[in-house]
Amino acid sequence: MATNNSTILEKVWLNASNDFQQRIPRPTQGNISKTVDALFDPMNRQYFNDFMQVLINRIAFTYVRGQRWENKLAVFKGQKINYGSTIQEIAPNWIRAHAYNVAEETLLKLNRPEAEVWYHSQNRQDRYDISISYDDLRTAFVDEYGLNNFIAKVMEVPINSDEYDEYRIMLQLIAEYENSFGFYKENISAITNEATAKEFLKTLQGLAGLLEFPSARYNAANVDIPVFARNSELVILMTPQTKAAINIDALMAAFNIEKGEIKQRIITVDEFPIPNVEALLTTEDFFVCHDTVYENTNFWNPQTLVNNYYLHHWGIYSVSPFVPAILFTTGTGTSIPVVTQNLTAIELTIGDGDNPTVEPGGKIKTSIALTGTLTENGNSYTGDKIELAPESAIYEVTAETSDNASINLNARTYVDKYGVLHVQKSGLETGDVITVNATSTYINPSGATTSLTDSATVTIA
Repeated sequence: MATNNSTILEKVWLNASNDFQQRIPRPTQGNISKTVDALFDPMNRQYFNDFMQVLINRIAFTYVRGQRWENKLAVFKGQKINYGSTIQEIAPNWIRAHAYNVAEETLLKLNRPEAEVWYHSQNRQDRYDISISYDDLRTAFVDEYGLNNFIAKVMEVPINSDEYDEYRIMLQLIAEYENSFGFYKENISAITNEATAKEFLKTLQGLAGLLEFPSARYNAANVDIPVFARNSELVILMTPQTKAAINIDALMAAFNIEKGEIKQRIITVDEFPIPNVEALLTTEDFFVCHDTVYENTNFWNPQTLVNNYYLHHWGIYSVSPFVPAILFTTGTGTSIPVVTQNLTAIELTIGDGDNPTVEPGGKIKTSIALTGTLTENGNSYTGDKIELAPESAIYEVTAETSDNASINLNARTYVDKYGVLHVQKSGLETGDVITVNATSTYINPSGATTSLTDSATVTIA
C-alpha cells in the first residue's frame, strides 16, 4: 500500500538531526506545503542535503523493499564482515585408532593433526550509480503519493540491479565448483512426468539418507576428508520446471518436513550453469558468501542541481569444498573405482625368524603379516607385506620333544594380545620345540571367507 507524502516527510523529520528539526517545520497533513517550501529555500541548501541523506540512506529502502527483486540464493549468505577481507576455512582430517598397549613408550611422540585449508577472499567490488535531479524531486510533491512513487522508481533500479548481479554471481559459483573440484554426479532420467519424478524422489531420499554417514565420496573430488550432513541441514536447488513435475507432498514425505518448511528447503533457480542438470542437493554451508561493504554514498553537484548516489557492494563469494554436494544429471554419473582384494597368505614370524630360541619361563615377540593382491578396473597390484595387529589372528600353541613326542603344556604357555609368546618355567627341556599356529580372523564382507593359516617354531634353549 502506497504511503502519502506527509507520512514519509514526518519519518524523515524524526530521523534528522536536531538542527534540522529546529529549522524545518514538522510536516503534517495540513502544513506539508510549509515544510516543502522550507526544504527548497535556496538559503536552506544544507538542510535539503540533510533531507536527501536521510531520505535515501534510511527511508528509501523501507519503501522500495516491497517492490524489489530479491536474490533467490540470498538465504545462503552469512553475516556481514566488518573487518578483514579473507575467510579461512579449516576441515580437520580424521585420525586412526591405536591398539592399547600397557608397555607403550610413545607418550612424547608428536601427533600433528592433519587438516585441509581453503581461503575465501574478497572478489567483488561493484558500484551502482544513479542521479536525482532537483526538479524531479520538487515535482514529486505535486501528487499526494508522489514521493513514495518517486523513491521506489529511482532507488529500485540500483537495488534490483545489485540483487540480480549477486544472484548471477552465486549461480556461477556452481560452475566454478565443478571446474575446480568436481561434483559427485548421480545419473537420473529427465524429470518430465510422474514416473521420472518418482524415480528422482526415490534416488534423492536414498542419497539423503546416505549423507548421514561419514564419507569422502560426496564432497569435492580432490578432498579426502569424510563429511556428513543431517537431514535438517539439506537444501535442494532445482528449476521451476523440475519443481512443477515433482509431487510436493511426496517430497515432504521423503524429507520428513512440514509444508511450511518447503520454501526454506527448496530453492528455485532459473537455470544451472552446467548442462543436463536437474537438481543440486547440498547443505546450508555450500555457499561462502559475505558482504564486506554495503553502503550508499552521495554528493551534491551545484553545477547541474543533481544529487549523485552510489551504491557500493563489496563481498566474498565462494563455495566450500568441505560439505557434501550431489548433482543430479541426465549425463554421465560419477564412477567410483571399486577395489577388490584377494588375500593369498598370512605369514607368522617368531623373534627374528632365524632359528629363534627361548628359555623356560621366558618370552619372545611374534608378528604376523599379510600378502595378497588388489584389483581395480581389471588391473592387479601386488604390494609389500602388510604387518597386522596381533589380534588379527587366533593362536594355538603346541610342543614336542626333539624325538617328536608330544608335550602337554600348561596355561603359562600362551600368546597374549600383544603378540608375545610366554613360555612356562617347568616341563620343558633344552631342544624341545614349541609350534605356534596362527589363523586369520578376517571375514570377507563381500563374499566367501577363506581362513588363512601359518605356523612357526621356536626351540627351548
